[in-house]
Amino acid sequence: MTLEWTLNLLAFVALLLVGFVPILISIRVKIPSIRITSLLLGLFALSHGLYHLAEAFGIGFLSDVILEPTSVVFLLSFGLYYSKKGIP
Repeated sequence: MTLEWTLNLLAFVALLLVGFVPILISIRVKIPSIRITSLLLGLFALSHGLYHLAEAFGIGFLSDVILEPTSVVFLLSFGLYYSKKGIP
């Protein structure tokens, strides 16, 4: 067990816990702009957490080719949507 493995695992756990909050908000809120914004933020946190988990276990193809671009797409989508719509 190396320091890098431990830090990746801690990042995964933290992002997993943090990602559930916006997902729950998006389920409960009825305002569409808040729902979409929180859903994109939650999906970014969850996909980036999975990236750290794959890095911890050394699955390079999954982490670098699939999960890293996916989390970047969710983060950019969140930023673009927030810049256009914002929170009312």
